[in-house]
This record gives sequence, C-alpha cells and structure tokens, in this order.
Amino acid sequence: MHIRTGIDLVEVKRVEKAIQKQHFIDTVYTKKEQEYCDARGRGRGASYAARWAAKEAVVKALGTGFSGGALTDIEIINDDAGCPQVTLHGGFERHAETVGVRGISISMTHVKEYAAASCCIEEEKSQ
Repeated sequence: MHIRTGIDLVEVKRVEKAIQKQHFIDTVYTKKEQEYCDARGRGRGASYAARWAAKEAVVKALGTGFSGGALTDIEIINDDAGCPQVTLHGGFERHAETVGVRGISISMTHVKEYAAASCCIEEEKSQ
C-alpha cells in the first residue's frame, strides 16, 4: 500500500473573475458541479474556488498534473451527508486503475479570500 497526498490553495477572487466566462466554467467544471455551485447564492464563487483547489490537489496526489486528462474528468460532488466525493473519468480514471488506486479522500474549505483542498489517495502499489 502507498499513500499519496496533494494540497492546493487558491484566491477566491481569481476564480470569481474567471467564472464570469461561461467557456471557463464549461472547460473546468462538470454540469453537476455547475449545478451545485450555482445554487450556492453568495457562496457561488467560493464553491467554484474550492472545487478548483480540489482538482489541483487531486492531480498533485495522482502525480499526473493536468496533463493526465481533461479538467472535467475530475468531478467533485457532495454526497447526501454533504461530504465531497471525487469521481474520476477519462484519462484520470485510466491512470488511477493503472496504479491501483483503492480510495480517494478529499477535504475542502473556504473563507472570504481563500479556498483550499487536501487530497489523500491510497494505492495498492507505488509508481
């Protein structure tokens, strides 16, 4: 067993500026992520920022960088209890299968100016 970690911190204002363009939103976030974030009202920008940080943390933990797939291939959706869950698709899913990913845990947080995320990945073997 091998544990890999990743962490990221982002300024909420940078993401709020970027999400003014629908093309950016569609390139980075899945429809489910967009629905969740858009329903957050005043917390919309912080929710998008936290998911950006989460995607960064995931690719750092995977060791692929964003070259491993499309940004929408990493999906962060809250479960019924409100806990964020990571679902991988496309190239990131294939990479995870190749290295034997057994589990991905993600934690996100945000305050007025910053959003952060931390990711732990359990692999059956190291790369």
